[in-house]
Amino acid sequence: MDIMVILIGHRVESAVKVQSVLTENGDIIKTRLGINRELTNDDDASGFIFLELCGDPDRIRDMHEEINTLSDVRADCMRMDLPGCSCER
Repeated sequence: MDIMVILIGHRVESAVKVQSVLTENGDIIKTRLGINRELTNDDDASGFIFLELCGDPDRIRDMHEEINTLSDVRADCMRMDLPGCSCER
């Protein structure tokens, strides 16, 4: 299973762009969890998105790279496996 964590700074401006990339790749997103981090004012609001990804490793890599081209957004991926667990739907 592949996991991607996305940190979005200045969420108000960046969230729409991130959402567009996630929508384009919705078929490889098995689980999605978003957490808002409200700071001192709305302009500083940031957030995390945690994704469980199931799909072609090249598509996951491409999505990761595309997200990292967005301003004020950072994504990291990792792979985790347990015997008997799979990414099958």
